[in-house]
Amino acid sequence: MARLSKNQCSSLVFHYFLFEGWLPPGTTPKTWRAVTMGAMDFDDPPLPGDPDLQKKRIAFDLQNQFFLLGSGLRSPFEFLTDDEATMGELAVWCFENQETP
Repeated sequence: MARLSKNQCSSLVFHYFLFEGWLPPGTTPKTWRAVTMGAMDFDDPPLPGDPDLQKKRIAFDLQNQFFLLGSGLRSPFEFLTDDEATMGELAVWCFENQETP
């Protein structure tokens, strides 16, 4: 497995959230890094049986995207639960938390 560069991690994070429709209306390629996890309304309203279902799915999807590009990624689930964390911080977190064999 090969580590992705900072730019590749940033691009992967942006395009995943853009493609999946999570970014709030009005978000642009210049402003996406400032969007907070709380602004994306994950699990709103939460399911009674699994209040973090969407966060878990997003964490799994991001891990899968890294795997498809030949890298590994620790689960970002805990990061996604921090409503104040930004997308830019998530991209940096992903870069720093890649796993190599």
